[in-house]
Amino acid sequence: MHTSGGLTDMVICHSRNPNTGEVGRFYEQDGILYPSVTTILESEIPKGKNDPVERWKRRNKNWKELQRKSQIVGTIGHFRILNRLSDRTIEIPEVGVHEFPDDLEDLLDIIDFLWNESGFETRIGYPRKIESTLISHTHKFAGKPDLRCPIKCDDGHTRLAVVDIKTSNAVYDKYIYQLAAYGLMMEESPEHNRFPDVGIVINLSPYEDKNPHMVPKVTEFPKAKLLKYAAEFAEMAKNYHARFGDPVSEN
Repeated sequence: MHTSGGLTDMVICHSRNPNTGEVGRFYEQDGILYPSVTTILESEIPKGKNDPVERWKRRNKNWKELQRKSQIVGTIGHFRILNRLSDRTIEIPEVGVHEFPDDLEDLLDIIDFLWNESGFETRIGYPRKIESTLISHTHKFAGKPDLRCPIKCDDGHTRLAVVDIKTSNAVYDKYIYQLAAYGLMMEESPEHNRFPDVGIVINLSPYEDKNPHMVPKVTEFPKAKLLKYAAEFAEMAKNYHARFGDPVSEN
């Protein structure tokens, strides 16, 4: 167990909730397991045949191998960038060296290049909360946003932002739901006590077939849009707990 973002006795269960059998990621506080934002989204957003991920799986018979490679590159790329921004050492991702793809270093160098090209680091103010855990006791879920801090926005004004870094080259609805869910937790957090003014997705895709011009993308979402998505996510969380039950002690 470790302390994170002012929350004590927090751990991540990577596979299953022993009380309900749910598969996903769960955060523990005081013996209670809370589903992650992504666990709720994976459960509640239907995946039809036209879902872009499902279409990609059908086109690629080795999709599991490709997906795992993407996860490794994204995880380590996050680690490198967030450590640059933090005044503490971010935990090293648990990835076995034997899983490293042959071109990992090249891809990580491209991610670093794209981050520098974005110029985003010069827009980040203080205080910064990086990879620290939040819990919504109202909606009964938890998560770990990449970055929470004041940001100088495109219009020149500085606003409280929640930021998510992605190594994909597109912005999906799921990403906006994530930002909105983080906003709900920030609203309950004594560190903020309010919903963020803006949500930001930064795309740093190192893959030439997806990002042939090798350019970063920074997309801002205003508070009004995040609040709409937050209301929808709150309903997803309600439906999720209606099926699996409210979080209870694992003991």
